[in-house]
Amino acid sequence: MMAYAVPGFLFVKTKTLSPNQIAPFSKVLVYLCQPCLEVHAFLSADCTPALLQNMGWFFLLCTAVQLAVLGIACLLPGDRKRVCRRVSGAASTFGNVGFIGIPLLEALLPSEVASDAVALSAVFALSMNLLAWTAGLFLITGEKKHIRVKGLLLNPAMLAFYVAFPLFLAGFKLPGALETTVSLAGKMSTPLCMIALGMRLAATPFKRIVTDGCAWLSCAGKLVVMPLLALAFIKLLPFPWYFGATLFLLSCCPTAAAVQNFSEIYLPSEETAGKHTAADAILLSNLLCMLTIPLLVTLL
Repeated sequence: MMAYAVPGFLFVKTKTLSPNQIAPFSKVLVYLCQPCLEVHAFLSADCTPALLQNMGWFFLLCTAVQLAVLGIACLLPGDRKRVCRRVSGAASTFGNVGFIGIPLLEALLPSEVASDAVALSAVFALSMNLLAWTAGLFLITGEKKHIRVKGLLLNPAMLAFYVAFPLFLAGFKLPGALETTVSLAGKMSTPLCMIALGMRLAATPFKRIVTDGCAWLSCAGKLVVMPLLALAFIKLLPFPWYFGATLFLLSCCPTAAAVQNFSEIYLPSEETAGKHTAADAILLSNLLCMLTIPLLVTLL
């Protein structure tokens, strides 16, 4: 997956593309690929009473893990009013459970449980989306006024859920050509996400990335603390093996691009430090996860 970042990096370094063109990539991801990926995730599995029950438990557990990490981030010593500190708390909690999480599940889990695991990833994405538009947005900005019901209920991920979940409950499968189209659009997510990441990496001074203390703090939370918390939950509770492995693998994912999107949109223009920390956390966590995921998987 990380190899897809190389073309984006080279495009910017050779001036074939400019950093200003990252935004169109992001819009395609948010408004096309992410909704298609969510629909594909739900409709890839067959709705059964056991899976529905597991989805309910999974929603509760992944929400609990994220809230626990948020709580730890807020309780750490230091100036909680600093924007870098606030952004790092969000970056340590919200992960790329779609664009990176789904390919991980499909690659690492046995084929007989992969479809159910992918459906559970859509539940994790739903939980993350609900928390990001409430607690996450409040944490990043420090202001409740930015939490809007319209943004919470009518963002692209939620709109896709309103379509996909009833179809899943009804056991409906998309017709062949439409299913192929939605599936391919969803699978475009990972290459486009990684190309945009490579472009952003080429446009960001590497020295700033590796010297950003808040970014390192967020990576410790996202890539180490969160997976270990998830592991503690699944070791203590009697769930199927694939259920625990799915929660664990999704908890290992690097920081979600939504953290930077929120920082760019909702932080004042003069709060450049917070915006830099968001970008640095995403880049650094994506680089470090190449090391942390293989190491942490050995704990399963």
